[in-house]
Amino acid sequence: MNRSPIFPQNQAGVALIVVLWAVALISAAMLGLAAILQRQLGQELASLQNSRAVLVAESGVQMCLNPQIQPGAVEMASRAVSTELQKGWGVPVEFIVRAEDLRGEEGKINLNALALGDREFCRRILTNLLGLWDVSPTTSSAFIDGLLDYVDADAQTTGNNDLTEERAKNAPLERLDEVEKIPGWDQVQKEAKVADWKGKFTIYGSGKLSLKSADEDVIEAWLGLSQGSAARFVQYRVGVDGIYGTADDQVNLGLLPPLSQEVQARTLTADTDLWRVTSTGQVGPVKSVVVALVSRNPPQIKARWVEDSAGK
Repeated sequence: MNRSPIFPQNQAGVALIVVLWAVALISAAMLGLAAILQRQLGQELASLQNSRAVLVAESGVQMCLNPQIQPGAVEMASRAVSTELQKGWGVPVEFIVRAEDLRGEEGKINLNALALGDREFCRRILTNLLGLWDVSPTTSSAFIDGLLDYVDADAQTTGNNDLTEERAKNAPLERLDEVEKIPGWDQVQKEAKVADWKGKFTIYGSGKLSLKSADEDVIEAWLGLSQGSAARFVQYRVGVDGIYGTADDQVNLGLLPPLSQEVQARTLTADTDLWRVTSTGQVGPVKSVVVALVSRNPPQIKARWVEDSAGK
């Protein structure tokens, strides 16, 4: 007995086309899925490498908690520990902390303490510093007004620009990056001839300035000196070996003009136990920079954050 085909001849052709079309769709979907999975795998691998780089950088922070490791010896110590870390990782592993990466935080100007304290002193110090950076008096004054209004608790405008109070936080800075929100700062950045403004300021510490670790321009601004007046003091501060944080470091006040009683009360000749550690970790091609504020006796991490390694 002859049986009829399941599909008539013309319908069989249509069915074949449908099947082929479905196979093509499934193939395309599988290829798309494979591409997505590959991309996710690549992202996960990059995330893993970044996490490992952060972990390695954290090793530098932990090492610097040891009060027996002084800034002058920290780079050699970090290389020695890196060698031990690399064993068993299967890829190049390194973290580096240099002498300048372990500095007393009191060597920076505390913007919160300055702006919330004596306003006349604040205006004088910041005018001095910005002037050393070739910022015009008008631009300096506008920014200082903005800073005072940003952090103070009242709603009264300090200068003539109502925007300073409209954009005010009326509370202390919680991050140094907040400075970029203050009216007038954009113009300061356009005029300022300084490589790393964030290295000059802090929001931590007592509000006094340590002459042991402050940069030359910061010392000159704080003491009201002309540009270059603190150069010899800074040069001899690192001692004969020229390395910060070694036994021959010295703070020779004889290389500076006499300090007034007001300045003496706001100045330190030694670092307190508040340190900024900048540790760069690298796993293979991936770098990560961890910054921490620590005390070392007893060891304690007070604040930490991860920075963009591109700017390092």
